[in-house]
Amino acid sequence: MDRRRNGDVIRFLHSADWQLGMTRRFLGTESQAVYTADRLAAVASLGELATEYGAGFVVVAGDAFEDNAVPRSVVLRAAEALAAFPVPVLVLPGNHDPLDVSSVLRCRDFSSAVHGGAVTVLEDSEPVEVLPGVEVVGVPWTSKRPDPARLPALLASLGPTDGLRVLVAHGGTDEVYGGDAPSVEAIRVADLEDSVGAGHLDYVALGDRHSVTRVGSGNRIWFSGSPETTAFDDVEKDSGHALLVELGRPDATGSRVDCAVTPVRTGRWSFRAINAEIETEADLEALSERVEAVGDKSRTVLKLGLTGTVGVALRARIDDLLDTWAALFAAAYLRERLTHLVVRAEDSDFTDLVDGYAGRAVEDLVEAAASDGPDAEDAGNALSLLYRLVDGGVR
Repeated sequence: MDRRRNGDVIRFLHSADWQLGMTRRFLGTESQAVYTADRLAAVASLGELATEYGAGFVVVAGDAFEDNAVPRSVVLRAAEALAAFPVPVLVLPGNHDPLDVSSVLRCRDFSSAVHGGAVTVLEDSEPVEVLPGVEVVGVPWTSKRPDPARLPALLASLGPTDGLRVLVAHGGTDEVYGGDAPSVEAIRVADLEDSVGAGHLDYVALGDRHSVTRVGSGNRIWFSGSPETTAFDDVEKDSGHALLVELGRPDATGSRVDCAVTPVRTGRWSFRAINAEIETEADLEALSERVEAVGDKSRTVLKLGLTGTVGVALRARIDDLLDTWAALFAAAYLRERLTHLVVRAEDSDFTDLVDGYAGRAVEDLVEAAASDGPDAEDAGNALSLLYRLVDGGVR
């Protein structure tokens, strides 16, 4: 049985914002190489998911590449992965990879590798019949600042259809981004809902927002999010997915069947933002347990915002843990903007550890750390480092 058409139900995958070629400034060389490979693997997995779930095609709602000047290796590997897809793939140019004169989607390395295969670049808004009775219409970006009237004009031109129609578009919506969305990107949700309600569209596949997001009051307008995580969980929610969309064909009376949308996991990475107040050993132990519970540390980026007043020994232990986590995780670091640890220096911290000239230097640092002066934080950090050095050395 052809699983791509189960009775009157059509299945397809909605993805977007692959941004192949993306780099993250906080990743070292080794972790960046793994991240790059995993981003491509997440894209390749869409072909496997299409087979597993009986999807008839895949739509990519913009930004397949990070920009139009990505390295050739990125283009060739992406084209090879796409050429192996078992179902049609319709790719929309987005704001990162617009269809201008330098378009990566038109370059020879990409077009020659996918020519005659399953890949179609949506270069205009002409309908593409991807399956019998199923058409896809797109609104491609042709420059970094295309005409914002393109989408409203397309919606106004659409009429009812006897089959199924999927719109693929890229940009922020007035509902998600409010008044902060640039006018060139702003998509009016009310316009989309009117077209859906009139039966002119059966599903709207959006790209630009990297979090899985349902738009409007119904279940037919979605951002798929990025197939691999790109930002921290205090900003980006439920990334690392594709959406499995199931649409029922109109019945004999022309009535529409409900649309079902299911997020399917594609990514492996996570970006964790953790804030904690540290005043005691117990506070630090609780944070340590929380961090140690994170799985797949080599594919996790950790940023910490720590506040509190601590003794020199406790600050030294914090620094030891940070060094360990930086080695265990893909990246781990303190968020300068959200970290303010005041070191409470006490004479007992250095009893029998230093004397002579070093002891007098410690006294000066203790005095500076206890002050409200501009050097208080640096003095506290220096005391922590000194404590670690004289109490067994820094590993």
